[in-house]
Amino acid sequence: MKTASADLDIQAYCRSLALQQVQMLTRLAEIAMQLAEAEGARAIEAQARAAQVRAAQPKADAATMEAARAEAQEAGLAFSRFSRSVQRSLALRSRAAADLCAGDKADRKARRARQRDHVTDALYALIWDPAQSTQDLDEADCRTNKLDERLDELYRDEDDRIEDRPVGAVITGLACGLGLSDEWRRRAADWSDPPYPPPPTGTPAEIRERRRARLHELMRQTLDLISDRDKAASVQAGIEARLAEPDIEALIDAEPPAPDAARLCRSLGIDFHGGGKDPDKPDTG
Repeated sequence: MKTASADLDIQAYCRSLALQQVQMLTRLAEIAMQLAEAEGARAIEAQARAAQVRAAQPKADAATMEAARAEAQEAGLAFSRFSRSVQRSLALRSRAAADLCAGDKADRKARRARQRDHVTDALYALIWDPAQSTQDLDEADCRTNKLDERLDELYRDEDDRIEDRPVGAVITGLACGLGLSDEWRRRAADWSDPPYPPPPTGTPAEIRERRRARLHELMRQTLDLISDRDKAASVQAGIEARLAEPDIEALIDAEPPAPDAARLCRSLGIDFHGGGKDPDKPDTG
């Protein structure tokens, strides 16, 4: 018996098997449906022929009538058999898909918890760095409380797939909002592992560009309200880095700019204050 490779990712392997099962059950259901449709059509035709025989030959011999009824019955039984096969395949596919979704949800929840723990540990270490002998304990305690609030806000929205972002980028964003950018830069090398708006008009590319421009505008409005210029510069660097991450295009396509800007602000550990000035066009892009 051949043994499994030592570097086999069992979770990924099981997931691929589940996906393969869903695909195969889908194909079986499609084939069974084609057969059921064919047998159903044959049963209807056989019943029609039997009726024609009775109408045209009221005194037709028993053998002819029995043959017509037998054909209709055979086709009906075949249709029933294939129909049950379709139902079984669909039921098994639904169960397999539900198991796959449950597994993905559990995996995502675990990854989200691991990432939050990593981010929390890293930022706590920055705030309470023993090397900073002159640090203000009250300020460190205030930053700790603020960090806990930011983490709750950042990880509260489960639709925001924060766990798919690089953990270093998440730490960098929150460090910007907490005024810890310099400390993080020094340590990163060691740790890095309107309610009913009208539908948008234009091509997908045009919509995306309008949304991106509005998103930049909203982030600029938020940035302008930060009175501490040093912190503003740090946050601006975080915004530029965040807008360059690969998930931004999907985010822009999925939601209007205002919710996108609020999510970006949460990822940077700052409050969203944009949107004071209404856009020239609907905020859907």
